[in-house]
Amino acid sequence: MSGHYFIAVPLSNDLKTELFHLSNVWKGKLPFKKWTAEEDFHITLAFLGPVEEDKRKEIVEEIQQSLLSIESFTLQLADLGHFGPSKNPSVWWAGVQKSKELDELQKNVSLSCEKVGFQLEKRPYKPHITLAKRFNLAFKDDFSIPSTLDIKNKTIEVSSIVLYQIYPKSTPSYQIVEKWNLEGEK
Repeated sequence: MSGHYFIAVPLSNDLKTELFHLSNVWKGKLPFKKWTAEEDFHITLAFLGPVEEDKRKEIVEEIQQSLLSIESFTLQLADLGHFGPSKNPSVWWAGVQKSKELDELQKNVSLSCEKVGFQLEKRPYKPHITLAKRFNLAFKDDFSIPSTLDIKNKTIEVSSIVLYQIYPKSTPSYQIVEKWNLEGEK
């Protein structure tokens, strides 16, 4: 039996709560059909898609080995942005400041996935936390996508990564099925 999976940086409960409050302020004012549940905020490192059980076991082992020399680090939230044109954006997100450590972690995870046989997206990596997605064509109000992030907790401690399984008809939609701690976890 297969499910859909992705590998991500989990966020603290405090930061998830702040991001949820931020998105709730804009719910109904912005033209999105799907708003991220509080428990589902994360930073994606690699989307795997459908994965059979034997392949899932392989990637779990490969990631474990590949993280042996990766140390924990800290990220800073940066701004708000969107994918797609501002008149009909597909995703509204919170971004993170450029980070050599995050880039290295993402490349490490991607190489591990490819080594096991996964075909990953080829677009340049743009780390972000999805707040809302799926443009609503029926939305008739004027809107402007916010670009300034003003929340209290702007730090993300990256001390582990997780493998999420996707349950699209549930809330929350993502369930952790594997967790890997980084070396030097604080």
